Amino acid sequence: MIIAFPTEGDKLNDKIALHFGGAKNFLIYDINSEKTKVLPNPEALEGKELPPDFLNRMGIDVVIAFGLGSKAFNLFKKLGIKTYKALEKSIDENIKDFQNGELRKLNKSDVF
Repeated sequence: MIIAFPTEGDKLNDKIALHFGGAKNFLIYDINSEKTKVLPNPEALEGKELPPDFLNRMGIDVVIAFGLGSKAFNLFKKLGIKTYKALEKSIDENIKDFQNGELRKLNKSDVF
């Protein structure tokens, strides 16, 4: 399973960005290999590709964020990518919480 986090940083101990679409990067974490990689957000760079399409192309299974715009929320749903509500903790702490089943799925109240 591969998880994406919007972030301004590039490390597991960094915080999750408050604004999904405007985040500088996406930190990608593979649960099976425990490897990470950081990819620049194409929307923040050039605005040519929507983050849900980009992350789908990268093989992402799950996105953990504080909230999403309605367009991103609906597109993730259509693409079959699960979305979860981030907690105000570091990325690595959110990974642990996700693995322990402590994060809830994003719902309409998390859409702006």
